[in-house]
Amino acid sequence: MPEAPRQKPRHQPDQLPEALIAVPLEESDKRQRPAPFLHRATGFVQGCLATVANTFGIWREYEQRPTFDPDAALRDEDFTARHLTDVLPSQESTTKPDQHPSYWPFPNQTIHAVMKWLNNGNTSKSEAETTKFVHDIILTPSFKADDLIGFNAHQENQRLDKAISKDSLRAQFQESTVEIQVPSGDAKVGPKPFAVPGLLHRKLTTVILEAFNSPLAHLYHLSPFTLFHTSPTTNLPDRIHSEIYTSDSFLEETRKVRQDSPVPPDDRDCTREKVVAAIMFASDETHLTDFGIAKAWPIYLMLGNLTKYLRSQPNSGAMHHLAYIPSLPPSFKDFAESFHAKWNTQRNQILTHCRRDLMHAVWEKILDDDFIHMYTYGMVIKCIDGIERRIYPRLFTYSADYPEKVLLATIRDKGLCPCPRCLISKSNLDRMGLKLDIRVRINKLREYMGKKVEAARTIIYKEARPINGPKVEGLLKSFSGVPTENAFVKCLGKEFNPSRMLVVDLLHKFELGVWKTLFTHLIRLLYAAGNGSDSLVVELDRRYRQISTFGHGTIRKFSTNSSEMKKLAARDFEDLLQCAIPAFEGLLPSPHNARLMKLLYRTAEWHALAKLRMHTDTTLTLLEDLTTEFGKLMREFRDLSCPQFETVELPREAAARARKVMPESATKKGKKPQTANTSSRKSRLLNILTVKFHFLGDYVRHIRLFGTTDSYSTQLGELAHRLVKRLYGLTNKKNATKQIGQRVTRKEVLTKDEQHEIVEAAQRQQFSDHHHISESSNRPLYLFEQTHKNQDDPAYKNFIPKLQDHLLGRLLEKNFDGDDQKFSDDDRNSISLRNNTFYQHSTLRINYTTYDLRRDYDTVNPRTHPFVMLRSPQDDSGEHPFWYAAVLGVYHAYVQHRGAASRDFHPRKMEFLLVRWLGLVPGRRFGRKQAKLPQVGFVPDSDDYAFSFLDPSLIIRGCHLIPAFVDGRTQELLSTIRESAARPAGGLDDWRGYYVGIFVDRDMIMRFLGLGIGHNRENRRPNEADHMMEVDSPSPIADEAEDEAQATPNNDDDEEIGETQKEGEVGEEVEEEEEEEEEGSDNDEDVFEDDEEVESDESEDDLGHDDL
Repeated sequence: MPEAPRQKPRHQPDQLPEALIAVPLEESDKRQRPAPFLHRATGFVQGCLATVANTFGIWREYEQRPTFDPDAALRDEDFTARHLTDVLPSQESTTKPDQHPSYWPFPNQTIHAVMKWLNNGNTSKSEAETTKFVHDIILTPSFKADDLIGFNAHQENQRLDKAISKDSLRAQFQESTVEIQVPSGDAKVGPKPFAVPGLLHRKLTTVILEAFNSPLAHLYHLSPFTLFHTSPTTNLPDRIHSEIYTSDSFLEETRKVRQDSPVPPDDRDCTREKVVAAIMFASDETHLTDFGIAKAWPIYLMLGNLTKYLRSQPNSGAMHHLAYIPSLPPSFKDFAESFHAKWNTQRNQILTHCRRDLMHAVWEKILDDDFIHMYTYGMVIKCIDGIERRIYPRLFTYSADYPEKVLLATIRDKGLCPCPRCLISKSNLDRMGLKLDIRVRINKLREYMGKKVEAARTIIYKEARPINGPKVEGLLKSFSGVPTENAFVKCLGKEFNPSRMLVVDLLHKFELGVWKTLFTHLIRLLYAAGNGSDSLVVELDRRYRQISTFGHGTIRKFSTNSSEMKKLAARDFEDLLQCAIPAFEGLLPSPHNARLMKLLYRTAEWHALAKLRMHTDTTLTLLEDLTTEFGKLMREFRDLSCPQFETVELPREAAARARKVMPESATKKGKKPQTANTSSRKSRLLNILTVKFHFLGDYVRHIRLFGTTDSYSTQLGELAHRLVKRLYGLTNKKNATKQIGQRVTRKEVLTKDEQHEIVEAAQRQQFSDHHHISESSNRPLYLFEQTHKNQDDPAYKNFIPKLQDHLLGRLLEKNFDGDDQKFSDDDRNSISLRNNTFYQHSTLRINYTTYDLRRDYDTVNPRTHPFVMLRSPQDDSGEHPFWYAAVLGVYHAYVQHRGAASRDFHPRKMEFLLVRWLGLVPGRRFGRKQAKLPQVGFVPDSDDYAFSFLDPSLIIRGCHLIPAFVDGRTQELLSTIRESAARPAGGLDDWRGYYVGIFVDRDMIMRFLGLGIGHNRENRRPNEADHMMEVDSPSPIADEAEDEAQATPNNDDDEEIGETQKEGEVGEEVEEEEEEEEEGSDNDEDVFEDDEEVESDESEDDLGHDDL
């Protein structure tokens, strides 16, 4: 049985986040001079300026002295997590004075407030929106009803549009046509141009200029630097990876710009500082309605010079709407059919080719001559500090789903080399993590084959050969090329590699990709293991439904059958993964259960590390080794466990396949539509021969290049889609894209100088405090009445003596908690509660500093979220570092201490908790080495310390405990079968054990790994305990992987990629997997997929669960 603690938990130092130490800036009279540099034989080398380390041991290193430090403007509120507050950083002292009155362009403040509310992007008349209208407009002192006489909303919108059109710094949307060349199929006719209407776009240079004049401009980092801290494992400097402006790519581009980038011929004597603007693009086609065919394909732009913690906030104004990509109009088919000689046989190839060309024609329009001039020579912009600098835009990242990456990289979907970043062959996609795979990623990077593409276009357009004919395929097929000119290479030069900017996509490729594939196949295995019965699947659904929620949307309620996967978004699959180990435990027979448990542990661990918002070289090394091991475990599970079961389609998969057949049978004359027959299900295997699995090997490299994955997650674009969809509802549905663009511009103008204060009343407390309990006295409890009423409840055993001992121990500042102090009756009689009354509260909020130096909080509710974790007082490296307890009551009382030992006779407010302790399950090994979660259980009430009182200041944070379903429930832990305060309402028994959800969010996993920088004052060296992570020991995984590669001969490195392999020769399974993911597409002729359902959340773990 688990044992209760006998000592007071170690006090958790609650170190508040703080800004980095300020860096001495370049003197003002030197800021206009060229940046100093030194040439050496080894290359371009600059002097290094290192700052002093802050209290967390973090310091910055600059290659040259910066002229502007935006971190100097940060406040304490800027270190809070996103769901705490949406207040933007203060800019009062740095924003430029506006020449217009605050209510510009309207005649008075009242109309300005009404129009601002009208154009805030919300489309529903909700109670919250109405309340906001009343409080923010009607009840404000500046509101005057007389100012609204003659008011007309349409006329005021026209006034606003006219004022915007005259603003030279405002990027305005313009509508253009895009011309593409359509092949004729006849050498005598030649290609014909076709003008595609409806491209709505802004001038890229104006968007950049506007961004540098926005209220956020005072937070732009203009000089790159590297971050370091002292490693807890080696006591040596350990580099930190987080933001774009601290990444390798930003450092590299800044060096190139300062050293090599020219100034314009008409300003050869320019001595202004050269600065890189880190351009980050995102785009994704989206449906505008739940039903219907209305679509939009926005392109968004962000600047990586701004911290990702602001870029992830939808209302911050950091996401700029750049363009809306049009589709080929219906008239295009009539146009092509009218002159193409072989339209009937080459229709699909022509449509696909023209859609590719349209995408790059759009980008040619965006990357216009003005941008190319700025890209080459820079643009002089007067920055927020009044200093003119020459800004050079550079393209860093492009966040997109795989079908769009295929378009941007100008390669074919499902080709012989389907990766947009390297030339891995299709047959080797499942070898992720092996040395063979690593060599291909390093030695065979994808490059744009411009000469071959040009030759292929000549064959198509001048010789009138088929687009997929032998001559074209002979040039392009071996590397999966397509006959489309890449706009980025064409506009930015041959040295620009578009594949480099196509960053990883955790949301689509792992949460909705690899993990969804694995979860789906696990459901198939449960059907197979049940010999056709669904009993195991029913048990899985039952387990998931019994898992409690956690945090502010971090883990949501599993209210439906998880196995059916109905309407699940990416964050739902993330929740399924984080709770998968207890849910699946014991459902498969041995040895497959043990193999699955290890695989699920490594899957959740890889996911947690890949989503970290702050990495170090140490954690990246861990992620690199873990990626190799995860690939090995996936192949083992596929090859050793899956073949032991005859897995077939799930019922929903069979029904979906049958629905595809039904329309075909219905079209046959005289025949009735066939009904969906789900009785004959096709065999399905676990398929990891996909690009999604292959992409997992790119994460470490991209984090080193561009910072952590949350900085360029596709979820940022998904969040921006919400505004586009809302604004679509305000249009008349005719030329809706133009109206959306107009409304976007109005919203940006009216909210430009607004500091959003979406803060709940309960969140207005000081987050510097360790915890917060309400001051309310509305729920008084009378001490003797309460104990008498619950005298048979084990939770109230010795209630009064324990409370007296607890309060005495705190008042006398004992080293250990009052519960283990043996006070005499006289000592206890010296303490009393005012009116013998204490006050109950529903919740307790615990504030804490996260691993990435943000301030966050957990809400503890004895009814719904009772579990908390504390620091163990035992410093022995073999001991588990945390204790766990369930909070049964949250109280405060006014305590008076009399007697010789009293230090103050006046009543003193004291807060305390009644808790039920949990202890580690004896004899169970757990930790990263064993790939097993810690398991705890309630201490039986026969132990005198099973229940006690606790000082809330000792709590680290809330924790997520998941029942160990395989161990079942018991009534043996309490000496009563009646209801008790120790159990949930109506409960008559307890779970025998719980698993600690160490993967519930990123802060939690970093506490257990001991590698969180924000935890550095609380964690031991992580390699001291057997169950903790050994980061400084070499991993044998790479050697095992190499042995595996040698055991599977392959001559891929010795042959020309794809030269002897026929496309599609790998087998049907790869295609079937991709086809299943495309199920439900409205237009199977599109070369892109419809966007998958993605739901974001403003909790910490969004982007799944954490800040975006």
